[in-house]
Amino acid sequence: MSMTRKSESNQMHFVRSLGRTALSKPLLMCVPIFLVLLSSLGCGYSQGQLLWAMGFGAHMKEPAEYELTQAGPVLVLVDDPEQRLESPSMRKTLALKIGRRLKEHEAVVEIIPQARLDRLRRHNKGFEDIACRMVGEKAEAEQVVWLEVRDLLATPNFDETVHAARMSVTVRVINANATRHIDVRLWPTEREGKLITTELHANEVVRAKRPGVIVGLLTEKMADDVVKLFYDHPMDES
Repeated sequence: MSMTRKSESNQMHFVRSLGRTALSKPLLMCVPIFLVLLSSLGCGYSQGQLLWAMGFGAHMKEPAEYELTQAGPVLVLVDDPEQRLESPSMRKTLALKIGRRLKEHEAVVEIIPQARLDRLRRHNKGFEDIACRMVGEKAEAEQVVWLEVRDLLATPNFDETVHAARMSVTVRVINANATRHIDVRLWPTEREGKLITTELHANEVVRAKRPGVIVGLLTEKMADDVVKLFYDHPMDES
């Protein structure tokens, strides 16, 4: 073990030991100062990692960035304007995974079935050109969780990089019942949306082998990452 690795190991052992100690209230108040001091000494750990190692992370939650409506159904809409996914069915797969997780974590009361969206696509000529808000209105949704695929790298042939596959999407929440343009976008404030990037390590890609399997793994991780925006989750899930 190198001196650097040994030093980091000793630091983390000390932090874990402190976390297991029954801390009094005055000592708990000193924790933020302790974290800042360790960070300034270049320990190589973020404050979140230090909190987790000390045993505090298990009881701390990352707050939702936005709380979806509980007053009515929500539609998950995935667009792929540059056709980066292999087939339209992959958009539906990602939307289904996100909808299922939103329900599991009680972030919504109802999800609009993707079958309803399929019917709208069949019966509305030029459906892909219809504005997101109008799609939500036609689907009888209160809000739309709107994703646009921005980037996809999912090939077994990769160079010596740590992250060998990735997917990026932008996420917006749309008010399907808005009557004024200014009221359409509920979240985030940035016009381009919230950018979420999900990555697979090289060893995961090697095990997956086929591009279709790689995309499946990426959509699983992407669904998790997107849904975490909408509910309070433990720090270790961040």
